[in-house]
Amino acid sequence: MVTDKDLEILFYTTPEKYRLTALDQEIHDPNTLENMNKEEHLEELLLQCSLNDLVATIIKVFKNKYANPLPIWTGIVDYDMKTKKESSKRKDIKKIQFDFKDGVKTVFGGNTEYLDNLLMEFQTPSPGFKDIVKNHLQGKSFTENEQNNKTTFVISNSPISKIEVTTTTFHLFINKNSFIDYGQ
Repeated sequence: MVTDKDLEILFYTTPEKYRLTALDQEIHDPNTLENMNKEEHLEELLLQCSLNDLVATIIKVFKNKYANPLPIWTGIVDYDMKTKKESSKRKDIKKIQFDFKDGVKTVFGGNTEYLDNLLMEFQTPSPGFKDIVKNHLQGKSFTENEQNNKTTFVISNSPISKIEVTTTTFHLFINKNSFIDYGQ
């Protein structure tokens, strides 16, 4: 089970004085080692938790505030640098794609990437994903539309702009304007 305490690392902001700049300072964030350990612990939890818990966790971390997606990505994705192909580290996920796009500014004014959307296709169908989405969007205003065996949730006032689910897929879309530069 992934706890709120385990997720705090996704919202850690590296102090500006420790971020790499054009001058490449020689002082480093004293929390780096501790944060790496927290990220590794979270990655292990994301590999071991149930698929339902994974989907619920992803909704939870983006529901109210843009989270740093990198520890989630490194936790559940194998990435081949040569082919730029993503594959799942989890056996219950057939296909996985984190779509990072350019177009947001860092604290220092440079361009960087943000998580635009995340698609997971599951090995085994489950009719329960729609209920997981509904339950974990509680407290947010959203509309629900079902068409051609796909349910689309459009969320207001959230970093999540919409979620599309079927019995075998989960597709989360992020509002670009919700990006937060955590200095990672």
